[in-house]
Amino acid sequence: MSDSVIVAIITAASAVATAVTALLLNYRGFSSLENRMAGVEQRITSLDQRVYDLTGAVNELDKQLTKVEIKLGIQP
Repeated sequence: MSDSVIVAIITAASAVATAVTALLLNYRGFSSLENRMAGVEQRITSLDQRVYDLTGAVNELDKQLTKVEIKLGIQP
């Protein structure tokens, strides 16, 4: 084989190796990012549930305060 053919083969092989390496590394990065996003989603869901519970508690307190105001003769 001539030197130019060998150089062409080495160049093509190194380009393919670089592309495959980049794809593998990016795949691992995306997998890690996906796991982190799932964790964030779980925390947001938990926070949303706590806000919903807090809203219910505030509404219950508002009803009780309205009853007290009515008993005291204060216009709600």
